[in-house]
Amino acid sequence: MAAKKEITEEVKAKIAELIEFCKKNHFIAELVGCWVWVSFDEKPDEDTRKTLKAAGFRWVRKRSKWAHNCGRPCRSSKSNPWDKYEHQYISQAS
Repeated sequence: MAAKKEITEEVKAKIAELIEFCKKNHFIAELVGCWVWVSFDEKPDEDTRKTLKAAGFRWVRKRSKWAHNCGRPCRSSKSNPWDKYEHQYISQAS
């Protein structure tokens, strides 16, 4: 079994920054492992999509969510990250 990667201070800082970003913008967001995922009930408007892209999020069609890897990139997986990693809601829509 592969050893767990250490979470660097840089990654922790990026996660904290993105949590604040999601709260400020009232996005429904989850922390899954070291990735931040944002979801919407409907397709967000162009300004919202531009805001997400500017913050480094990318659209993941396979999951129908926006994702940010927080500096911990990895290859696409066939498995569900929600089954593999701890996850928690970090921001809810208001």
